[in-house]
Amino acid sequence: MLGDGITDDTLLHIACFLGARDLSLPANATLARTLKGAAADALGEQRAPVPFDSGQLARPVVGDRQRICGLFSGGSLSAEAQVVLIDRGHAVTSNAPVPGAGAVSKGSAVHELIDLGDDAYTRGRPHPMIDPAVRDEPLIAALADPGVGVILLDVVIGYGAHADPAGHLAGLLEAHWRSGPLVVASVTGTDADPQGWSRQTSSLTRAGVLVAPSNADAAALALACLDAR
Repeated sequence: MLGDGITDDTLLHIACFLGARDLSLPANATLARTLKGAAADALGEQRAPVPFDSGQLARPVVGDRQRICGLFSGGSLSAEAQVVLIDRGHAVTSNAPVPGAGAVSKGSAVHELIDLGDDAYTRGRPHPMIDPAVRDEPLIAALADPGVGVILLDVVIGYGAHADPAGHLAGLLEAHWRSGPLVVASVTGTDADPQGWSRQTSSLTRAGVLVAPSNADAAALALACLDAR
């Protein structure tokens, strides 16, 4: 059962089971709804990051586009984004749905968040964190979809990941993105990673991507863009 490994002792336990609610936990345990929330709880009030104001970075979408298309290399990041949208009252579908999300339905008008690490996308080829080209075809399709207002992406860096995932994305956007949906992303990693968080973030920003400080913030920013009319 979820939470069975958390004991009633002198330690503070912080748990994050994405999508789970109303777990029975001991008094010394805190349940975070998002990965960002779990990290903030672990840091404590004195060291927690400054809250992100999505409204300051948001830009209005073009025309009547009202759908978010999320294309994730990280399954946990896809799940976290689903939680953010669900907690704000939005219907969500996914190929890896969390509790409260629906299954992907062709032609659906609701937000769709896809885990590209699923076997359907990686059978016979590397994981998208290693080979970002796994995302190319669905990203090109989303850029051309007249119903998509915001494309939501993750970039994950670190040892074993692609040498320059943001550079790959920037090149694809330069070739295929002229107008249409906004593109929102986050970079998960640090400047101590080989790819460098700052370098990856700069590559995306120069390409016109709206970059949020965390994956949860990126999901909130995508919603703010839909409201910024």
